Amino acid sequence: MITKLTSQKTICNSYLIEEDGFVVIIDPGQDGVVEAEIDKNGWTPELILLTHEHFDHIDDLEQVRTKYNVPVVACRICSERLGDPKTNLSVIADILSYYKTGVIAGEKSPRITCRPAEITYEDEHEMEWRGHRFSFVRIPGHSPGSVLITMDDEYVFTGDYMLLDDETTLRLRGGDPEAYENIAIPIMQSIPNGMKVCPGHGPSYVKGEENEPH
Repeated sequence: MITKLTSQKTICNSYLIEEDGFVVIIDPGQDGVVEAEIDKNGWTPELILLTHEHFDHIDDLEQVRTKYNVPVVACRICSERLGDPKTNLSVIADILSYYKTGVIAGEKSPRITCRPAEITYEDEHEMEWRGHRFSFVRIPGHSPGSVLITMDDEYVFTGDYMLLDDETTLRLRGGDPEAYENIAIPIMQSIPNGMKVCPGHGPSYVKGEENEPH
């Protein structure tokens, strides 16, 4: 079972993948929504997977990994950038949140510094978890540490790529339009129709059954 949870502050999606009462967490964002859902259901977290290093996808990372004592899986570049408020963009969190939501923050958001991931890889990685197969591929352009995470060749968790109602942002620190054109776009085009796309913002959809995303 896959549960999508959305932060009200940044409209960022987190995902919980549950199997027999155990869960994998993808991108523990904001507002404590991940903890609340886990505790409500009595689930046991076993892994945290990151699509990239930006603040809205990792705001609750330290709290969640410490509370449940679970390891984090991320590509090496993402892992290295988790602890720097400039590279995880938390130094401009309120500006970006206002851009996304139109709501002015009541108080200044803290700068985020997270520990490196316990499990890292370079450009590609595969792992098994409770009968499910996860594949990871680094896809620079939006950020140096961005990856696509595929589960069972059926679902793909895309972070800030393949958003149904918005374009991929390339203008922020670490954005690379050349890498986006030469690396990211071919990787996204190679995803077969019929796969369920689970992005970091906005609705999920089936590739090929909607207008082609940006």
